[in-house]
Amino acid sequence: MRDRTRIILAASNIILIILLIALGNSYIKLYSDNLALRKELIDLENKINVFQKQLEYYKALTTYIYENTTGIDLASSLFRSLSFHAVAVKSGTGGYEGVVLNISISIVPGKGRIFVNTEPKIGIDLQTSIEVARIVAVNYTGINLSFFDIILSVTADQEVEIVDGPSAGAVITVLLISFLLNKTLNQNVYLTGTINPDGSIGRVGAIMEKALAAAENGAKIFLVPKGERVVTVYVEERTEIVPGFVIITYKPVKIDVEEYLKEKGYDIKIIEVGSIEDILSLLWRP
Repeated sequence: MRDRTRIILAASNIILIILLIALGNSYIKLYSDNLALRKELIDLENKINVFQKQLEYYKALTTYIYENTTGIDLASSLFRSLSFHAVAVKSGTGGYEGVVLNISISIVPGKGRIFVNTEPKIGIDLQTSIEVARIVAVNYTGINLSFFDIILSVTADQEVEIVDGPSAGAVITVLLISFLLNKTLNQNVYLTGTINPDGSIGRVGAIMEKALAAAENGAKIFLVPKGERVVTVYVEERTEIVPGFVIITYKPVKIDVEEYLKEKGYDIKIIEVGSIEDILSLLWRP
């Protein structure tokens, strides 16, 4: 009887130990699951806190932009761009050759940065021109661009190395101002010229080559800086002193660009402009 009791007690202890181990394992699993859930909850709280701070930032930013800028439709600007053509020159086998580029601009909420994309590869330096164009656009429109990024895209038919990037300054300024004021541009008008901080248009080179490229591309009006409708070209003159001995000189000749193009069969008008206001008055469609 005593042995049987001992056996029963031993079996009971074993069963109790098994139950305690099972309960312990369950507790450990529950504890582990609880820790994992708490960690996920903390992570979610941190993410919510980050998102909340971001929302507060964007709310404050939107309020600032709304109170400190006019003329920009913030919602529609995210899906809008404006394009225009720029006329530049590249170095060819026989000297300079005119080339027409398409420049597209977008303005989106940001940090006052400037992004330039070229497609295909186009060797052109536009950074300084864009900086000056932004100054002129802000002064002209009164719109604060500190919280906007400018995205500029330049496209061409082929890879090309542009010689005179600054001559696109007037075009970039026109695009910026027109985008900010939601204006439509007359695509039959082409132009060239640098832009100065006071809004005046600076002189450029290779007017004849650029005008020819614009005319070949279908331009009806070509705007050039003041004093550059008439250009000086150097015509080769050969003088034979004695048989077989020729002296070559170059004589400066002034040529009216408009007349020159008409002689080549192009119906295009050349107009001189001195300021960004002159350009806009001829570019904006009613």
